Amino acid sequence: MRRHLVSGLVAASLAVLVLGVAFAATGSSKSASKSTSKEAMYHYLVIAPHTPEECLKTLDEVSAEGAETLVKFSWGCKAGDHTGYAMVTAKDEVGALAFIPEAGRATAKAIKLNKFTMEEIKAFHASLEVKK
Repeated sequence: MRRHLVSGLVAASLAVLVLGVAFAATGSSKSASKSTSKEAMYHYLVIAPHTPEECLKTLDEVSAEGAETLVKFSWGCKAGDHTGYAMVTAKDEVGALAFIPEAGRATAKAIKLNKFTMEEIKAFHASLEVKK
């Protein structure tokens, strides 16, 4: 009886694993086809400074956008750096800055971020050696 129970559990676990892999493969192919039809999106670091006098007003404006917006921000205010920092995904800098409440956009900036591969770094070194 115990042997049959263990065999049944192993078979069920394998079935769940196979179905999960199949589902993930189907989901990733769907998302791949969706992403090719949409505009390219990029990661931006949005930096939104404010003065100590504007601090509470700024926090109120961001929190008024909702909990989903507020949670994306990290703040330096308690350390004396009255700046909100947020990582956002947008198609361009304008879209990234739209994430900031309108009152703070004039002083905010959005920095487009990228990652480097090991090959790119090696190519940079190689290009510097050629210039010497």
